[in-house]
Amino acid sequence: MNWLDILLLIINIIVIVTGIILIPVAIIRYNNDSWSDMPAITISYWVIYLCLGWLLLIPFIVIDKHSGATVGTITSVDKNFFGTTALYIKTIENKEEKYCIEFDEELETQANKYIGEKVKISYGKRVGFYSTGKCSQAPIEKIELLKSN
Repeated sequence: MNWLDILLLIINIIVIVTGIILIPVAIIRYNNDSWSDMPAITISYWVIYLCLGWLLLIPFIVIDKHSGATVGTITSVDKNFFGTTALYIKTIENKEEKYCIEFDEELETQANKYIGEKVKISYGKRVGFYSTGKCSQAPIEKIELLKSN
């Protein structure tokens, strides 16, 4: 968990607490009603705020069902902001694809060693809630050096 995750969770808690507690209290005080005569608009405010709370969870959701392998030449290996590593592979003459290595020093070292070499990378699926500091796609699981003919 990183500082961005913590910030988003705090904002989410504030939004939900505001929606559940503060808005009904403000409406009741404004209308001089009691809790038993709570206006219908309060319920709609609750629904809006709960939906807003769910929207704030979107940065944590990752849905990448593409698993498989790619063959190409590693062109670059770059460290990302939160500690993951971006791996760029040229698959055909004019197309470069970006993949992610997630906190695996051995794979990073291997990728750096294979820059300019033809490799086959394998990656799995990634579906669920993940920290914003992790890969937003399925991370690389294996890198294999292909023999040149």
